[in-house]
Amino acid sequence: MNNSTLAAQLAAPDPDGATIALYRTRAYRFSDDPRHYALAEAIEEKYAHGLTPTPRTMTYFRATLDQIRATGTLIPFNPEVAEAEGVDIRHELEARRPYAPRSSPDHNPKTIIFIVGAPRSGTSHLYNCLAHTGQYAYFTTASCWAWPTRNLNHPDRRSFEDLDEQVLAVDNKKTRLIPGLVMPYESEDLYARAIPTYQHISGHTYDLTIAETADANLLTTNIQAHTKHFGRDRFLTKSPFNSLRIPQLEALTGRTALYLHITRDRTSTADSMRRNRFRFHHHGTPLTEEDTADLFHDAIQRNTPTDRLLTIRHADLLTDQEATLSRATTWIEQSRRSDASPP
Repeated sequence: MNNSTLAAQLAAPDPDGATIALYRTRAYRFSDDPRHYALAEAIEEKYAHGLTPTPRTMTYFRATLDQIRATGTLIPFNPEVAEAEGVDIRHELEARRPYAPRSSPDHNPKTIIFIVGAPRSGTSHLYNCLAHTGQYAYFTTASCWAWPTRNLNHPDRRSFEDLDEQVLAVDNKKTRLIPGLVMPYESEDLYARAIPTYQHISGHTYDLTIAETADANLLTTNIQAHTKHFGRDRFLTKSPFNSLRIPQLEALTGRTALYLHITRDRTSTADSMRRNRFRFHHHGTPLTEEDTADLFHDAIQRNTPTDRLLTIRHADLLTDQEATLSRATTWIEQSRRSDASPP
């Protein structure tokens, strides 16, 4: 897609395109069957060329999304859908094999910036604003834990960095579902496999558990792949759930890690969770939205090294975005120089 087409999609996203993109990202996150991934990617690439899936395929995609909302699992892969769309799944999987994550120590970033905060506290907006500066490598809406940067090299995809700042004014719930538009993303498909800290129940309902490192190498190799792809030595990443993973992230990254904690007042955060139907349990016990906000905030305050932590208020980002971002980038640069200085 060209920039003018993407700009038009910002104003009025196509519902079928959004369904295809959502199916793909949900498949990455909630299924271990890569046939779902390959099918979604192939369909999305055809869509970018103006080829609309059959009504039967769109029905299958929507039914799968409904199943995820209801149970947290996907409908089993249906090879007849791939056949009807002319997608050779075996060939598609074989073509992706060279893009599997592999160790690349020469592409370790010099700095990793983790944006943390409670759900619905502004983490996505801060992430997008910083990533749009072009100074950072980051995970994207097109990234896949199983073949990290394969989709980023596709000629029909465009980075949101190529668009002007109007892309930052559009709700992230829309921009991340525009086929062909590559946006920063939290990549919980990767983090949930590398450092699990919840059980997904259904929809936006999660049972929070103690974080445990399950596959550190998977996270490291995905970071290296994106650092190499972007050719930048600063890596920026965000997920509210990383607020609960800080000890594990520290063990993995050491002093290369910096933390940006964005805060929003407790009432507004809780109200936004309610509006967007985010619900959390803690070891099986339901939490109020206010208690959820407190749990994430307290985990950050308890576990983050104070000398590598900067707190940013969501209200300041809204009222004076330029000054707030300048403060964050200045702090990152000063912290990088400090860590690079000899003891």
